[in-house]
Amino acid sequence: MRLPADYPRINAERAPDATAMSFNGRRWTHAALDRASDAVVRLLRDRGIARADRIAYHGRNRDLFFPVLFGAMRAGVVLVPVNWRNTAAETRHVLDDSGASLVFADTEFLPVVEAASDGQVPVILVDGAGPDGLQHLLDHSIPADATPSDPHAPALLLYTSGTTGRPKGALASQFALAAQRHAERCSGHFDDWGDDEILLSPLPNFHIGGLSWALSAFVRGVPLIVSDNPAPAAMLDTIGQKGVTRAFMVPTLVRGLIDEMHARGLTRSTLRGIHYGAAAMDPQLLDRSVATLGCRFLQYYGMTEVGGSATVLGPALHDPARPHLLRSVGRPLPGFELSVRDPEGALLPPDVPGEIWIRGPSLTAGYWRRPDADAEAMVDGWYRTGDGGRLDEEGFLFLTDRIKDMIVSGGENVYPAEVEAALRDHPAVADCAVFGLPHARWGEGVTAAVELRPGHSINAEDLIDFARTRLAAFKIPRRIAFGVTLPRTASGKVQRGVLRSAFMAMEEKAQ
Repeated sequence: MRLPADYPRINAERAPDATAMSFNGRRWTHAALDRASDAVVRLLRDRGIARADRIAYHGRNRDLFFPVLFGAMRAGVVLVPVNWRNTAAETRHVLDDSGASLVFADTEFLPVVEAASDGQVPVILVDGAGPDGLQHLLDHSIPADATPSDPHAPALLLYTSGTTGRPKGALASQFALAAQRHAERCSGHFDDWGDDEILLSPLPNFHIGGLSWALSAFVRGVPLIVSDNPAPAAMLDTIGQKGVTRAFMVPTLVRGLIDEMHARGLTRSTLRGIHYGAAAMDPQLLDRSVATLGCRFLQYYGMTEVGGSATVLGPALHDPARPHLLRSVGRPLPGFELSVRDPEGALLPPDVPGEIWIRGPSLTAGYWRRPDADAEAMVDGWYRTGDGGRLDEEGFLFLTDRIKDMIVSGGENVYPAEVEAALRDHPAVADCAVFGLPHARWGEGVTAAVELRPGHSINAEDLIDFARTRLAAFKIPRRIAFGVTLPRTASGKVQRGVLRSAFMAMEEKAQ
């Protein structure tokens, strides 16, 4: 099984002058990427960075991230990609916790990095134009040979979104990342990929989803278009200009792309496939997408701790004749096992909701310096996801919710994802989030925050009437708020906990 550090070299030996990636008009050949990756090895050694040391990358999506990624792997150094949306305090936590001894940063984030490290951690400017800029340093460095390393040793330290507390660093090895690519190939869901694919990567490189998608291009040696602008208009421009055949995005971006195509009067694109994750694709949106794009769809379910994906709902399973499957996230990839368990860890029968447990070859080796978190999340080789779900008789996984997101109203369990799916079926609703707020009579009242589609309007009473045709009475929102911008993680997941805290604070202030 080929390791990620070897991808650029294998591609350079096969087709040195072919395109490896492009970014804002700058094209990289496989040979150039391979050389730059070896130049990073030299750069790290010259700065005293040793095997197993940690280095951070704090910047937007750009091409130079990938020589740093592959170079760090070749040097046996652990790369810590940092969410560039972080405040100085959040970045301080990542730098302090990881013990990063060097930071690669965009100029715009230099004040954040310096404040986070009190100026004590050296910084290399990724976009620097002078002799200290990363491109100049790589162009004038003598490439160095890779350091022999254990494929199971940590290669990445990826900090989770922190929805249940301060972010934890999950360790990922090269073997884990390679196992993901191997599982994809063995799944049969990627058999329609050709040698002429062009992949667009609009999701952040600091997130496992964006990283995995990029590696899916490099392992196949097909061109990757790196994008720092995920706006639908910009994506549509890139797709048309570059002949993009496949893209990975969240459903909200798919919806925006379709709206942009309709606004321009476009009826087709060069896309052969859209891969998506972070949320299920509503049947209504899928119907619009197929009609407009005419391409195939594939859904992932996974997380940082899994090293990518655990399940896939492949193109053939996006079947209008079986619409209920679109509410699922598919079945396990080859080599992965799923189980649904009760709070005591006992297996639950089909269609009974509980906590999703995952076992597979790409699971994290653990959390960085957090044995307490390891003990809580890891049980006999299984990872307890904290996600709620159920497995049907055919082995399809249906998500309910984060265990902590479940609403208990009048003694009944309400799963926000089910209510959200019903509300999204209304043509005026672009997206929504459902959460519980304290209620004097029912314990918790079902509350919905709704983003409307441009040019559409609806009042709370009409939307509640719409929901009544789809949901039991105890699941109907008792309060609906419009005009709310839904807070999201880097992967596009709506942060229900953030919304709930904000609404509770508003209620306390009003009292």
